[in-house]
Amino acid sequence: MAESYSKFTSKSIWLTIAMFCLRCFLSGTKIIAEFSIYDLYGYAGEAIAFSAFVMLVYEKWLWRYNPLEETPVLKKKYRGTLLSTYDGIERDATLEIKQTLLSINVIFITGESRSKSISSSIEKIQEEWQLTYCYLNVPQANVRDRSAIHYGTALLCIEDPEEIKGQYFTDRKTTGDMHFVPE
Repeated sequence: MAESYSKFTSKSIWLTIAMFCLRCFLSGTKIIAEFSIYDLYGYAGEAIAFSAFVMLVYEKWLWRYNPLEETPVLKKKYRGTLLSTYDGIERDATLEIKQTLLSINVIFITGESRSKSISSSIEKIQEEWQLTYCYLNVPQANVRDRSAIHYGTALLCIEDPEEIKGQYFTDRKTTGDMHFVPE
């Protein structure tokens, strides 16, 4: 994500500079004939406000449609399975994703529990996109005798947003495999 923040900041600065130059150009000869620092501050303010609005909209939605943006666009909901090494039982699961260019939140749901990401990121690691997130899992009360509240980490490879798969491990010393496809 650090690289994404850096690119986003760079784009924001260049857009602000371009908007400032355009605003000065649109003022025509007034900027030369009636030079005023106050006007320049006003133009700078307009450029910053416009750029902030455009970059906010870009970060939330428009980046998904930019063919030059490398970050994979994930679906909002995935269905799949979880195979735990604890008991060897394969369970159905749902992965709900809320993604912007600079942030991602994950909710993982099974028939017995619900996990919410505490921290998460999509990074390119050794030429492969990977969704990594740490989570807090809260099982239903009726299964807590065998499944306590716990923390964990999931590492999901994104070779294609139409199929993501990977592993997880928990502070209960359990691990497992996960596989998801869009709903």
